[in-house]
Amino acid sequence: MKPDQQPEILKRLRCAAGHLNAVIEMTETEKPCEQILHQLNAVQAALDAVGLRMLICQVKASEALILNSTCPNKRVNELKRLQSLYTIRKHKTSL
Repeated sequence: MKPDQQPEILKRLRCAAGHLNAVIEMTETEKPCEQILHQLNAVQAALDAVGLRMLICQVKASEALILNSTCPNKRVNELKRLQSLYTIRKHKTSL
């Protein structure tokens, strides 16, 4: 991860942590399930935003290898790795 990407990612992770702490507190104080579900939705949205940022970060990091490598196998392997990361992220957000 490049240093210029870290602040935004950390901001979003802290946001998710705040929402998750709220969910824990709400559960401990036996708040209604509906309220807890709304907070869980906020946690998931924050984590989805982080996942997207991380995926974009990795794509940018892989770009030079994919475009400039003289070894076709390295390019193919990197594309497969990115595809795998995309599939993991897509699967998590579609559950």
